Amino acid sequence: MRGYLLAGMFFLLVGCHEEKNRFVWEADGKRTEVELEKKNDSLYILHLHTDRPTHTTWELPYPVYRFDCGDVTGDGVPEIAVGVIKPTRFDPKPRKRLFLYRIADDTYIRPLWLGSRVAQPLEDFRISPAKHPVRIRTMERERDGRFLVAEYRWRGFGLDFKRYIRRELPANEARRLLSQ
Repeated sequence: MRGYLLAGMFFLLVGCHEEKNRFVWEADGKRTEVELEKKNDSLYILHLHTDRPTHTTWELPYPVYRFDCGDVTGDGVPEIAVGVIKPTRFDPKPRKRLFLYRIADDTYIRPLWLGSRVAQPLEDFRISPAKHPVRIRTMERERDGRFLVAEYRWRGFGLDFKRYIRRELPANEARRLLSQ
């Protein structure tokens, strides 16, 4: 479990469990739950459950490799981070991408940023809640086949590179750093 004190509100995030693919938090006495449902290998559905009678969904017609949650924008409301594998208009090869969604008016899931790429080809990512606003830590493939771990922060519209944590790493060491 992770807790955050932001703008006078306490958010309690219950970590994503692989078998459940769910995040739950409470703020101002309101409970919010985001769940990732797998329909098949290339169709996933994000479900938003709140104390309100409405239930909204967002369809992801792509394979998903990562699901995470954290206050990326620093506004006190966690965003949903989803790693998808898909082609883009200018890159027709299916590759790992990072999509960020926001929760609008405590009711709707809306795209915040549908990233086509970061500095190097994306291998994996994690939301790092150690700082506020949180950072997005990425594992990226270098040209020589080794990996780097980098940190990004949300800036207006998109991710702003902050620093390389380490470069030229074997995959197992990069994955270990990514998870810290």
